[in-house]
Amino acid sequence: MSSKYHYEDKEDFNGGFVIGVLVGATVGALAAMLFAPKSGAETRQQIKDLADQQKDKLKNQWEETKSKAAEVAGTAKDKLNSLTDQVKDTANAYVDKAKGSAEQLADETKETVDKFPRQ
Repeated sequence: MSSKYHYEDKEDFNGGFVIGVLVGATVGALAAMLFAPKSGAETRQQIKDLADQQKDKLKNQWEETKSKAAEVAGTAKDKLNSLTDQVKDTANAYVDKAKGSAEQLADETKETVDKFPRQ
């Protein structure tokens, strides 16, 4: 059975899972606070504290994601540079080979022409 979604790296999937868990925990905690028998001021303070905690968690997750993205971009750039160098080297080798063949053909043609008497 093939999935419509393909994850190159399991960490990509885990990042979405972590965010889902954080959102779910926030909604659950918020619902629990709203239905708990406390004063409005206490409930508002609890909601503010929870929001601050979740903001910090999301900020940390964002920083980790940015760091990972920068790392992946750096790796991709290095691989692309390496591939570019390989393509240049291969192209130069073919150019050199073609030049050598052209020079050899020119020499052979000159030798053949020189064999005929001049008029």
